[in-house]
Formats: sequence, C-alpha cells, structure tokens
Amino acid sequence: MPTMSHTLTVRPRKRHLGGEQRRALRLLACNPFGATEAIMHVHGFTRQMLAKLVRAGLATAQTETGKAIAVGRIRITDVGRRWLEDAAK
Repeated sequence: MPTMSHTLTVRPRKRHLGGEQRRALRLLACNPFGATEAIMHVHGFTRQMLAKLVRAGLATAQTETGKAIAVGRIRITDVGRRWLEDAAK
C-alpha cells in the first residue's frame, strides 16, 4: 500500500517585543556567556519578563551549580540574535 507524506511549513509569527524586552536581548547579546539572573535583576528585568523571552525561544535559562550556590544564567539564542538584527533594519 503506498504511503503519503505531507510537509507543513509554518512561518513563525513576527514577535512584537516591548522596549524592556529588546533592551534585555541587547544586554544578553553583549556577552557570549549571557548574564546571571541577579545581573538581569540589577538592570531592572523581572523574572516574569525573562521567562517570556525564554518561552518565545529568544533566550535560554539554565542553572549552574557551584560549590556553595546555584546560579541562574540567561543566554540569548540564535533566534534572539536574528530578531535583534531584523529589528535594527
């Protein structure tokens, strides 16, 4: 019996980010190692706003465990970098 294969291509929606979200992405883009959650908080970014960037695929979050403490680190993704480049055009 023959099989059929279908490919569905979905274009990603244009993300509309607020000024603070764009500012957070620019800050993350400046450092290849990203920034700790604490640094992002010092710059005025809330945990909820950073979580939105992660859910949108524009940033990643991971926990790094040292000898005494665990540190949350946020990094920009390739998608986030492309978004910044497109927004600058």
